[in-house]
Amino acid sequence: MSQFCAAHRPPRAGVDPVDTAAAALALIQLAMHRPARSETIAIVLGDDHRGRSIVVVDGTDDPDSVLAVVERLTDTIAVSGRDGALVVASIRPGRGPDPADVDRWLEASAMADDAGVDLLEWFVIDGVAGAGTAWCPRDLLGEPPRWPRRG
Repeated sequence: MSQFCAAHRPPRAGVDPVDTAAAALALIQLAMHRPARSETIAIVLGDDHRGRSIVVVDGTDDPDSVLAVVERLTDTIAVSGRDGALVVASIRPGRGPDPADVDRWLEASAMADDAGVDLLEWFVIDGVAGAGTAWCPRDLLGEPPRWPRRG
């Protein structure tokens, strides 16, 4: 389980790499609507893991909505002919993770892999008390983080 850290400066688009969960969460926190509402936020990264765009999809009340967002964006990245990566966050006010999120993570990962896109992370955020708490469904599988190694 991750907590938002107010001390982390958000990465600058096209300049700073989004190479940690803290950097991604700082961007997601900026993009989230206040008060929180059901939405899916995606950070599209280039092969250098620098931000290219942030996409906010409103009205994603259905937990499976994340799959449609991942599918559309990975297809778009693949068609562009450029390598890229993706970070996704499902904002679920007052709900948090769902038992089927593990299966959603596996399906989203497979979609991204098939398109040649790195799905770095999927956060599920409850949106309570501002930013709320962020969970990563891959943690439930014991899967290690996919962030690039520094150093």
